[in-house]
This record gives sequence, structure tokens and C-alpha cells, in this order.
Amino acid sequence: MFGFGEFNGYYIQGPELNFSEHQSYIPIFAFTYVFGNLFYFRNQVEHEAKVSIAKSFGAGIAHEMRNPLSALLSSFEVVRAIVPTSNSSYRNSHHLNAQEIQILNDIIEDSMKVIWTGNETIDLLLTSIDQNRVSTSTFCKHRAKKVIENAIDSYSYKNATEKRLVTLEMDTDFEYLGSDTLLKYVIYNLLKNAFRHRGTGRFKITVSSKKTSDGYSVFIKDTGQGIEPQLIKNIFEDFYTTGKNGTFGLGLSFCKKVMKSFGGSIVCRSEFEEWTEFELIFPDSESTQVATIKQELMKAKSVLFIGNELGVLDSDIRQVALEADLNLTHKTLAEAVDLEEHQFEYNLIVIDGDLDAAGWALMSRLEGKLSFTEGRIAFIHDENSPRNLYFQRYVDIQLFSIQKFVQDPSAAVDYLLFDDFDVEQPAHSYNEISTKRTVMIVDDNHSLRSITSIMLEKQGLHVIQADNGQTALQTLEEEDVDLILMDIEMPVMDGLTATRRIRQSESHYASIPIVGYTGDKSEETVVKINEYGMNDYLVKPTPKDELIDKVATWIY
Repeated sequence: MFGFGEFNGYYIQGPELNFSEHQSYIPIFAFTYVFGNLFYFRNQVEHEAKVSIAKSFGAGIAHEMRNPLSALLSSFEVVRAIVPTSNSSYRNSHHLNAQEIQILNDIIEDSMKVIWTGNETIDLLLTSIDQNRVSTSTFCKHRAKKVIENAIDSYSYKNATEKRLVTLEMDTDFEYLGSDTLLKYVIYNLLKNAFRHRGTGRFKITVSSKKTSDGYSVFIKDTGQGIEPQLIKNIFEDFYTTGKNGTFGLGLSFCKKVMKSFGGSIVCRSEFEEWTEFELIFPDSESTQVATIKQELMKAKSVLFIGNELGVLDSDIRQVALEADLNLTHKTLAEAVDLEEHQFEYNLIVIDGDLDAAGWALMSRLEGKLSFTEGRIAFIHDENSPRNLYFQRYVDIQLFSIQKFVQDPSAAVDYLLFDDFDVEQPAHSYNEISTKRTVMIVDDNHSLRSITSIMLEKQGLHVIQADNGQTALQTLEEEDVDLILMDIEMPVMDGLTATRRIRQSESHYASIPIVGYTGDKSEETVVKINEYGMNDYLVKPTPKDELIDKVATWIY
């Protein structure tokens, strides 16, 4: 068969090759030449299109990040103006007046908000990169007014005057199933478009809402240039742009995809040179449409249950997972504590809160691991228990009644996966503390020992103080102690060494409960706390309620 070798030979050998003998292959050569060039051209066009999109997103990222970075730069310029330089006459000390201190505190607070806004902007941009789909993995119920109010407040206005042009008139609030970040993206984009086309006349933006026959609508109306009637039908198409600088034709098309992922839609109405109004249409959160979205979301959800096997909670959650096609993993509390931080990447983590003192010690260790997860964490507890439930300040844990859970497990799991968690948790009464118990506080910081002693003595406890591990050992030979709060870092003898001495002794106090008192909650420190024989730990500074509750756990 005549192949590419002979075809190449035609060019190498010249006209000496007798082409007439292979005329039947001419159509093949023609097909290869014509379609080869067409395929090359198509691939080249696709490549250039991808490069163009990448450049657009790159420009968009640069543009969106300049505002928060500029705000931080301005903040630090003010700080630099207040703080003296190294060659100043105040080399050893410098006193700030009340006004300067207030300015610095305001700058810190504003800078934290700017950093938060910058991180959120990055999340929005990364979410927007895939223009063909919207990630629904974090969908849950949100209050629309709260999200929109936050979006309006955190939008990067050019100045305070521009911010005053936006008015929120949301008399009707409602729940929607979706992402708060994505809805903020929509609001940001509509505000940006409105300001970009504000014109030269009097201008304002009004955000309002109303109940409809099958859901709710949010209206964003501006008194800007308006949109020509023949252009409205195109504005939600990919890459359609008005030609303004800094526009890439991706914003409104992605807004449409976002609203569609919520089960709703977006429409635009305008009177040219008069006004423009965008309507965001949301289905009712209890509608059949939203229930269908939930069912699909359930199939992609992963749940970790931490608790004893064969218990009531274990049985109920397994049944719900089977019915809803949830991906369920079970771990005992001891097994969960041994996991690495990256192994807690679940949508929902459910913890059985029926714990004894040893279980609470494991729970303290687990909390340090959970501070890295982006999943929701629910602690199922007995609402009739007198225990005061305080967790580390670094972990957001939702308390949920076991009575409510067993009454309707499906509704409970639905709530834990999709409802907007309450920020404020109800307060519970303290554990009962026996007035006959004695606590020893071992810490080299006199002020901390004194303050902690006062808080515990007010609960009726007898408190003994020691300023280092060596003194603590001597005191134990003379006093009967029921619990030790032991600092980790101390002179003479540190807390870990003192704990090991206590555990290795053959004295009556060898098994006394010891709670580590540390400012370092790293995994390395927590491991040492356990290796040296401490039963539990507290992180400094410790709020009063958390301190009392931890002490109550170990005095019984």
C-alpha cells in the first residue's frame, strides 16, 4: 500500500517518483491535507480562546484584589505615621495617647475586615473560573436579607459617597437553599454593573424584596443609563460585553448559572436612559423544587459519625444514610483522635455527646484536629444534662438535642446538613461542684494563679497554689488534692516533668487527675500532654465558664 513514506519520497526524490501509478490515493492525500489544516486551525482557535479567557480572569483577579490591597497599604501608612522609627529619640519606650491607641485599634479592626474581604474575593474568583457549572457542595439554607445586607456592606466602594447611593429596603425576608458566597457574587456583580453605567444624572441603587405566588423575588434597581431594548436579550450570554474597560462578558452569565443552581432565575428590565432593574427569583425553601435539589445534593454528601457502635444514634444515622444514599463513615472517639487533620474532610461531622470523664479528655484532643475542617460539626447531647457545654473558641460546634434527633432522625440530618446554624448557643447551668474538693493550681504566673483561684473559690472549692513543678511535688506530700491544673512551661521544674514524676511515684497521689494549662494547642503539645500522663488540657486564656466546666468534669 502506498503510504506516508512514499508520499514523503515524492518531495525528497522529486518528479522521478511515478505518481500516476498511485492515482487512487489522491483522494486520501486531499482529505489529509484539507482536514488536517482544518483541525489545526480549530485547535489553534481553541487555544487562543483559552489564552484569552485566562488573560481575562488574570486581569479580573488583579482588578478585584487591588482594592483590598490598597486599603491595607493605606492602613499601614497610618500605622507608620503613628509608630516612631528606629532612629527616633524614643528608642527604648514610646507612650501612645488615647487617640492614637483608638486609631490603631480601628486600623486593626478595619484591616481584619479587608483581609476577610480579600479572602472572600479569592473564593469568588476561584468559584467563577468554571463557567459551565456551579459547585453545590456547600449549599445550605441562608437568610437572604442577612447575606444581601452583608454583600452591600462589604462591597468595595470607591468612596463613602458611593456607598450612600445604595439603599436596602428588604421588608420581606426569606430562606433560600444555596451558597451565601455565590449570592454575594451576584450582588457584587450587579452593583458593579450599576456603578459602571450610572451616567451623569442623579443616581441611586435600591435593593428590595417581595413575596410571590411560588417563592420570593429580590429587586436591584438603579437610575443609571439603562439598556437599549435590542441589547437586553443578549446580556446573560457568555462573553457578551458592552465594551466598557474591565468587562469580560462573564459576570451576568455566571449570575444566571448561580440563580439556576438555586432553583431560580434572573431577569432584566430597563427603560433606556431612565433605569435598569434586575429581578432575582427564588423558589420557596420548602417547595418540591428545592426538595429535588436536596435529594441530588444528599448523594454527594459525606458524613462522619463519631461515637460508639450499636448505640441509638449509630442505628438512626445509619438508617438515614441508607435512605438518602449518604456516604457515611463511622469512627469511635478513640479512633477519631488518632486521625490526621486532613482526614476530617467531610460535609458533616456528628459527635455522640454521651461522654464520661475519659471521653471528655479525648474530646479535648479531638477539638484541636477539627479546627482545620471546613465541614459542619454537630455535638448531639442530652438537653436535660446539667453539663455546661463549652468548646474551644477555635471550633464552631453546633449543639443538637438527642431527644430531638431520635424523634425524627431524617429531619435532624436534613437540618444539620442544610439549615443555617444558630450563632448563639443557649446557656446551660454549670456542673455541680462539691465544696469539699481541693484543686491545686501550678503556674509561675502569680496574677494568673490569683485570678484562677478567685474564680474557683467562688464555686466553693478549696484552692492551693504552687509556682513550679518542684513546689507542687512537695505540696502533694503534705496536702490531699483532688485535681491539679498544671502549667506546661515553668522554671525549676516544668509541668510535663512534674506530671511524669507524679505518675511514676508510688505515692497516694500517683493517679490524681491532671489538666494541662497551656497557651499552645498544637498537635505536638497535645501529644506530649498525653504521653507524659496528663488527663486533659485547657487553652489559655480560658474563659470563666470553660474553666469551671472543665474542673467540674474531673471532680466527681
